[in-house]
Amino acid sequence: MVTKSSSTVVVHAGVHLFKVVGHSTITGKIKLTSDTFRVADHDWAILYYPNGNTSVVDDQFSSIFLKLMNAGEDKVTAYYSFCLQDPAAPATGEKHKISLHTPKFSSTSLVRGTDKFVSKADLAASGCLKDDYLVIKCTVEVPILMDDRLEGDDNDSVIVPPADLSKDLANLLDSGLKADLTIKIGWFKRFKVHACVLAARSPVFRAKLCGTMMESRGSSILIKDINAKVFEIVLHYMYNDRLPESMDEATEETTNMVQHLLVAADRYAMERLKLIREMRLSKALDINTVGFTLDLAEQYHCQQLKGCCLRYMTRNGKRLQEIINTEGFAELKRNQPQVAFDILGQVIALLAT
Repeated sequence: MVTKSSSTVVVHAGVHLFKVVGHSTITGKIKLTSDTFRVADHDWAILYYPNGNTSVVDDQFSSIFLKLMNAGEDKVTAYYSFCLQDPAAPATGEKHKISLHTPKFSSTSLVRGTDKFVSKADLAASGCLKDDYLVIKCTVEVPILMDDRLEGDDNDSVIVPPADLSKDLANLLDSGLKADLTIKIGWFKRFKVHACVLAARSPVFRAKLCGTMMESRGSSILIKDINAKVFEIVLHYMYNDRLPESMDEATEETTNMVQHLLVAADRYAMERLKLIREMRLSKALDINTVGFTLDLAEQYHCQQLKGCCLRYMTRNGKRLQEIINTEGFAELKRNQPQVAFDILGQVIALLAT
């Protein structure tokens, strides 16, 4: 007898690069078709019209479409995007990106896309047309509803787990395989890392690992003003897309580390990590910590965290008086007296309403 059933949406994703050579020599309503690529057990191809596929746009726009090559009886939902790939910066140089979600692909609706992809003027100004060739990047995501195993179900089958890219990257960090960059923290601590991973995870590292607190020395980078333990956790997040399990512990050391990570996330422009730390700090608010936390939120432009602090302070007048007398609020007044004055005025006004 079946006693339990559930389902999970698994998203299968794939990327294909379509290189168009001799772009300027193509005239007329010519259709170019990419090689077939596979995503979620379906074959796909890009259809590209350099001069448009309709007279409505007066040949000033290129047209682009995604085609399902092996349609069956079932309809296929797909989220997909097209963009131009800058040859000079293949890791980050995406331009004129359009994201689409149209009605489902089927045997009667194999092709979906847009008549107006990029105008000729925008293409010329994009810098993506190098040596008369163009690279078009297409990303396809197909969500699939999968039934979990049912208790009592005798129909066994081979179960293939989803790809775990973060685990693969974590193994790469641990092994140091093909590491091409050394991060130096102080005089003694060294981290062997992969420049492409750091560049993908942080705009600061993407900007060739330079800044006022960094000095480049060939294949090594000296980073100043950061604790080695903090940077080790930042690296763990970069490679794993999550923080170490030890960061979930409710200890004084972990709370202090949360603040350091917030500073690091702001420094390296890692917005998701910054929001994760904001969430953790917002859950740890109390009378004694809200002043310190509000100071941090102001320093590092954490608007959501600031809002949480203000809401915590406005819940009742007695709590507000206790907060004003804490060392945390005193520090806020010392570091940012005008901010403290303004915030206090806002809180009092809110309590008066």
